[in-house]
Amino acid sequence: MLINIAFCFDENLTEQVKVAVASLLDHGASDQVHYHIYCVCTKEAAYIEKQLAQIVEARDRESVLSVKAVENHYGDAYEVRGITSGAYLRLLLHRILPDVDKILYVDIDVLFCEGLEQVWRTDMTDHVVAAVKGPVNLSDKWEWNRSRSYWRFLEGIKGGYINSGVLVLNLQEIRRRNLETQWNEWVQEKLYYQDQDILNITCQGAIRYLSPRYNRLAYLEQKDYDRFVSEAVFTRQECEEAMAHPAILHYAGDKPWKRYDTNLGRIWWDYVDSQPDLKDLFDEEKAKKYHGPTLLERGARKMKKLISREKL
Repeated sequence: MLINIAFCFDENLTEQVKVAVASLLDHGASDQVHYHIYCVCTKEAAYIEKQLAQIVEARDRESVLSVKAVENHYGDAYEVRGITSGAYLRLLLHRILPDVDKILYVDIDVLFCEGLEQVWRTDMTDHVVAAVKGPVNLSDKWEWNRSRSYWRFLEGIKGGYINSGVLVLNLQEIRRRNLETQWNEWVQEKLYYQDQDILNITCQGAIRYLSPRYNRLAYLEQKDYDRFVSEAVFTRQECEEAMAHPAILHYAGDKPWKRYDTNLGRIWWDYVDSQPDLKDLFDEEKAKKYHGPTLLERGARKMKKLISREKL
């Protein structure tokens, strides 16, 4: 089995993509399963190709690496919450990879914990995307977001709003529906969750839902999963599996390479430290000393939120 998987990044995340690719192959490749890894990046990040090729060859010689250095068609799109326009690159995969009909897209800030055969077999007939429901579905977050002028376009997906960090994309169906036309229009809007909002707005009725273990948000704790159950976003079994046996750990929010004590960050560091070709890429001592923003930085951030009406 050959699984197509894509990572999109710019020059700020070249070391992190090495960890993602290495953990993918260490925990997901086997005699029966290999990967075609597409790295879609800015031209400034393309220098990483040789180093990535070495990581792939050292772990699975039957997996393939393709690095695509591109101009970001959405380079001027709205940026917020510290997330740059590079996030929109996933909306271009149907164009960048014209000969690929199905692909698994995954954010860079992840650690793979097992193989992806099961999620790759997801039946995408008549569906555009498969993904995991996100915390935005929780009642308090949903009510707060309702104040946004564009949120009326999302009312029909309440309870089924997806997180865009892990996606199975039916690129053939995206082309057939000509979704790029709608995406080009929405990308001009100031959407708080950026490409994630665009996917939820334009793909309603064509979304399949994955188990939360395939996008286990590291910052979520037991109390958060209890709320998912009480509000019927996930079942108790789904939540227990996500916490006990995550397939993909997604470090949305605080990053372990910046802050050592971030939730489940030790798992990321234990893996990195165990790999001779990864352990010197990051400053572990610096990460251990950082425990979040200073009081002054927190005050400035809070003031910015009040002015812009942002909420993390």
